[in-house]
Amino acid sequence: MGEEAKYFQSAIPGPWLNCIWSKHWRMPLVWILFILVFSSATTWANEDKVAFLSSKLAEASSFKVRLKAAVLLGRLHDRRAVNPLEHALKDDNYVVRGAAARALGNLGPSVAADAVEDIFSLVLDENQFVQKEAKSALKRLASAQSLDYYTSAMHSPNATIRVEAIKILGTLDLPDARASILTGLGDEDEEVRAESVVAVHSLQRDKQVALLKTSLGRNDKVRQQISAVELCQDLGLYELLDPLADLLVSDDVVPTVKTKVSQALRSMKDRLDVKELVQQLESEDATKRNRAIELLGIIGSTAAVDALMDLLRNPDPYVRQRVILSLGDAGDARAVPSLKYLLKTEDNARIRKSIERVIRKLKP
Repeated sequence: MGEEAKYFQSAIPGPWLNCIWSKHWRMPLVWILFILVFSSATTWANEDKVAFLSSKLAEASSFKVRLKAAVLLGRLHDRRAVNPLEHALKDDNYVVRGAAARALGNLGPSVAADAVEDIFSLVLDENQFVQKEAKSALKRLASAQSLDYYTSAMHSPNATIRVEAIKILGTLDLPDARASILTGLGDEDEEVRAESVVAVHSLQRDKQVALLKTSLGRNDKVRQQISAVELCQDLGLYELLDPLADLLVSDDVVPTVKTKVSQALRSMKDRLDVKELVQQLESEDATKRNRAIELLGIIGSTAAVDALMDLLRNPDPYVRQRVILSLGDAGDARAVPSLKYLLKTEDNARIRKSIERVIRKLKP
């Protein structure tokens, strides 16, 4: 940390008069007189203080004067301090920029919510000290009043800003904040997705279920779906078995997502009811029947495989094709003789190729 930053840290928590006489930092005499008058003039109106400090922050040639002005403006809790502090975020001196960010954070969201967008820009500052102060200020300013600025940051072209935004959004127990976590789950940047996963882990289970259920229903965001499915598996969210199973039989779900879904369902197969699924094989609802076929293959138990082998005689070629693939997923070699018998009588070339592949897969 530079000497200027050390000065800043010593100036804030301790008696600031001690800093005036530091052998390393000696303020101009004019500024010393200002401090003495400022601290003792109890008859000054608050607006006079804001105006005086704002002018010093904008015009003083000494960074130490600008620094002290920023610190004191942050203690006034006055909305009129926001604008001059926002301008100070672009100060040539890094310690003044950091002081301005901290001062805005100290003012709180009720006063300085509108400064959030400008503070986000300091996350990219060249100086680590300024970055740290900006991130700290952003945490203190996070609330329902400032939420829109954080959700907007999720659309920044810069991944570093999106990462910082999702870290904060994950701490806010607000519906719109949780909706932005979904955006993060589908982000193109790996770190943003990782922080979004952390944010989901921090939620209560009922909110995890509600959030991910929404994501599982979206068919046009592959990254988001994959992240949501992986979270269902990691968190063991058996409450989402039905929407997960629906993805298996959906025509507009890409194979990569279906593979992830199969893995997630396999990790929760103890929660699936074989008897109920066997009954659904007789359903006139094609979606329900196809879903049962897929799930029985994932379960792979003796009862599940027996039910699937019985269905190999189904007159519908689409049903037979799905059953054959599910038997391959089940991994039970007992299905080989039945598949060989079907191979002798099957006329559909596509189905014959599927049978041959599954037989090779199941042979011990």
